[in-house]
Amino acid sequence: MASLKKMKGNYYSRIRTWNGIKQIEKLIPLRTNNKSNAHFRHRIVQKHEKDIKNGLEFDFPWLKENGGSTSVKIKTLSNTIEEYLQYRFNKVRESTRRRDKVSLNQLLNEIGDIPIQNLNSDYFDGEHGFINGLLTKGYSPTGINISIRHIKTYLNWLNIRMNYIENQIHFDKLKNGKPLPRYLNESELNQIYTCNELDKFYKRAFYFYENTGCRPSEPFLGELYGNWLIIDTDNSKGKSVRQIKLTSELVNIYHELVQFRDQYSLDGSNNPNESAYHRLATIMRKIVKQLSFNGKKISLKSFRHTYGIKRITISGNIYQVARDMGHSKTSTTEIYLQYPEQRRLDDFPSLKEYILKEELIKEKAIRDTQIRDTNLNNYKFLFDN
Repeated sequence: MASLKKMKGNYYSRIRTWNGIKQIEKLIPLRTNNKSNAHFRHRIVQKHEKDIKNGLEFDFPWLKENGGSTSVKIKTLSNTIEEYLQYRFNKVRESTRRRDKVSLNQLLNEIGDIPIQNLNSDYFDGEHGFINGLLTKGYSPTGINISIRHIKTYLNWLNIRMNYIENQIHFDKLKNGKPLPRYLNESELNQIYTCNELDKFYKRAFYFYENTGCRPSEPFLGELYGNWLIIDTDNSKGKSVRQIKLTSELVNIYHELVQFRDQYSLDGSNNPNESAYHRLATIMRKIVKQLSFNGKKISLKSFRHTYGIKRITISGNIYQVARDMGHSKTSTTEIYLQYPEQRRLDDFPSLKEYILKEELIKEKAIRDTQIRDTNLNNYKFLFDN
């Protein structure tokens, strides 16, 4: 039952509801300090109490500039998106919230700021819907599917958690298959590390990514304990702690990367971590374009896939590689096994001994040490002053 409450000299109608987890309180301002007027307005609120508890919002006459009668406040895409992003603030990582915002802004731009009660599947997979709109503009099916995933989470929030819409809205992702990860082969790595136009700092940074399997942002999100780079659950995509052992050379590069990031802080960047890895990603795109790797779509993340290909070849242990890469499921790691051994041999001739069956009986520790030493011997010039 709604109750009358006085706060700082003014009256409010207080309605308490249960959100499935705890009791929450909604205060409706009555915009008066007169008790008689407050009781009159409170009775008007009480008439709509059930609807308010079911999620409807009302514009009462005393809340309108020109008065009038009580009306239902229309919820639109824009104001519910704002409410949703606020709801997600302390529940998901910052990177997830950024992608939420990108995806929902795409939706808003494609279908307009319509009342959410008008939403149906045609707005998404219809002839003039969201999906076809992005396809027409040249967005890739993979990128569109990422946006769809974030939008579906928002729609479920509207329906299940908030009861803002009565029915779930169903539409499918695009069927484009799952592409194989794009990695850099040995020849391409050599071209990058010997490119005269590329500053040695960036060469060392790329070497760090190749030999740690870090995601683009992880060097800037982790902490160094001795020679172990630790990325905790708050910053790890798989929500599991990543523990990466660094050689002395990789420790030195890590400190360089931290200094590189800190310079953005000194320059006033609001998000120095993001600024740092975006700069590295930009340099990577430029060098790939310059070297013309047969039109391959290579990015900073390709070093992580290179690490995955090499690790699965060396160890042959899917569980170990999944743990090393921070994958929550081995099925994510198994995609590297879709590359046949012969192709891996062609792309990484120096790994030949690790692919041959008779070499697979070697102790893992010996194999790992040897491959790291091989990499270091090949690229010692990266550490010359």
